[in-house]
Amino acid sequence: MMRKSNWDFALALGILLALVLACSATTANISSFKITSDEAGNNEAKSFKPGDKVYSVAVIANNGGKVQAKFRVLFDDVEGQKAGTQVPGAEKTLDIEGSRPAIFWITLPPAGFQNGRYKVEVNMLSETGEQKDQKTATFEVTGFEKAAAAETEKSDDNAK
Repeated sequence: MMRKSNWDFALALGILLALVLACSATTANISSFKITSDEAGNNEAKSFKPGDKVYSVAVIANNGGKVQAKFRVLFDDVEGQKAGTQVPGAEKTLDIEGSRPAIFWITLPPAGFQNGRYKVEVNMLSETGEQKDQKTATFEVTGFEKAAAAETEKSDDNAK
């Protein structure tokens, strides 16, 4: 009689252990994604002007291996640009090992930027190229007309 009880206990313990392991086993993901004015990701921002650095911080979590974080900047609501079209040259792919932040940045103004709203997209890809997760965030760019007008005014002053 004692043996059957030990087997029952061992079986129950085995099932409990399997359930605990199944519940705690998660897959790699992007746990958070934000646009910031600093590399550490402490100062979330939504509006930038010429000369500013725009940081995109994606926190890769539960990553026991290697993944790629593929960033790209898209036009979202910019006059004369089709929404969803990629801003030329505003992309980067980072190899990420383990769980940690993946950081992409651009300094305004790269070619193609003007006043309007932009979207940053990050895709997390497995080693085989399979998309595992995706997040997006938007930011506004303002001040390009003022900068261009100031340059024109400065040139006019120098010509006198």
